Amino acid sequence: MKIDYSKYIDRIKFWQKVIENTKEFTGTSPPSIFIGRWRYPKVFVGILAPPEHREDAEIFDFPEKWYKQKARLKDIVNYRGQLIYSRFRVSTVKIPSTKLVETTKELAMAKRAIDVEIHLKKTPKFKFQFSHWVQPIGNPAPVDKAVITENPRVERKVEYLVGDYDLKAQDAVAELYKHGLPVSRIQKIFSVGLLGLPIQRKLVPTRWSITAVDDIIGKKLMEDVKRCKELGEILLFNNEYLGNHYEILLLPGNYQYELIESWSINSAYSDYEPYWGRKTYASATGGCFYAVRLAVLEYLKRIKRQATVLVIREVKPDYSVPVGIWQARETVRGAFDKRPQKFVSLENAIKVICTRLRMRDRWIKKSKLLKTLKEQKKINIYLQQRR
Repeated sequence: MKIDYSKYIDRIKFWQKVIENTKEFTGTSPPSIFIGRWRYPKVFVGILAPPEHREDAEIFDFPEKWYKQKARLKDIVNYRGQLIYSRFRVSTVKIPSTKLVETTKELAMAKRAIDVEIHLKKTPKFKFQFSHWVQPIGNPAPVDKAVITENPRVERKVEYLVGDYDLKAQDAVAELYKHGLPVSRIQKIFSVGLLGLPIQRKLVPTRWSITAVDDIIGKKLMEDVKRCKELGEILLFNNEYLGNHYEILLLPGNYQYELIESWSINSAYSDYEPYWGRKTYASATGGCFYAVRLAVLEYLKRIKRQATVLVIREVKPDYSVPVGIWQARETVRGAFDKRPQKFVSLENAIKVICTRLRMRDRWIKKSKLLKTLKEQKKINIYLQQRR
């Protein structure tokens, strides 16, 4: 899908003069940090903040709130376009001890938006990067000095886990989630290497940390879900946001999960996870696989049931600029706030799904889960005949 970013950039060009004439400023970070992956392990690390004090700075980097407020694509690009990406390069991801790294870690831990004094080596460039994995990043500039000008507010639970060097990173992530921290905050704390055993503590590129945290939380939820009774009925949920349409089908049976993703009416990609899990990265659907799985498992744990899960994501032309994988997690979460449709047969549910998709039934042949269910049905019939 060819994407034209220019119309979104043109809408925020009034910021260009301010951005490109800023070299020293005190701004309110949401808080927001970003770690790149180019030239890993010698990556860029940066702090994002507008070039002024803002009471509403939190909204500039809060995906969970974006969904609740039903922010539009142009709103999200506007939020992100006001942030200056003050960055520096590290020689290693193994937590180099510098003042800039320490400031970045303090920001990642902060519960609320916080003022930071920034001194840049050069004025920023008014340009942007858009990604299917992370929120838009713009206005990069090399930073010389960054100082937090107020005391960051940090929860005791966060301080305790950051200071616990005997707890594995996976367990620390699970504890932060259980404590109620938004997933987007946990991803930042994880990204700056503040969790886990000493050997685990290193800077993690933001793109990788997003998927890692979704995966870790998902696996923890899966442990609980697999101990639950099987769902006793066929349920179908659906939701749409920012041009991303989701159909979530829950079937009676043990836990299995498949995500089918379509970016045009003639193509579909699939990743499947059997009951015992998968050992390889879901390369066909990428981070979306783990974000959607987390949202589904949250719901199954809430209703105390396990189920066979089929999710279809159809990306429409309305999704004219990518804003990050968070939209998958939040849109599927939102689907479970709606009343589901109930069916007496899988065939009827599939027919309804097809009526709501631009690609109609073209996805069915791609589904490994449906093929598995069909084979299981044949085996059951065979065993019954043998009795």
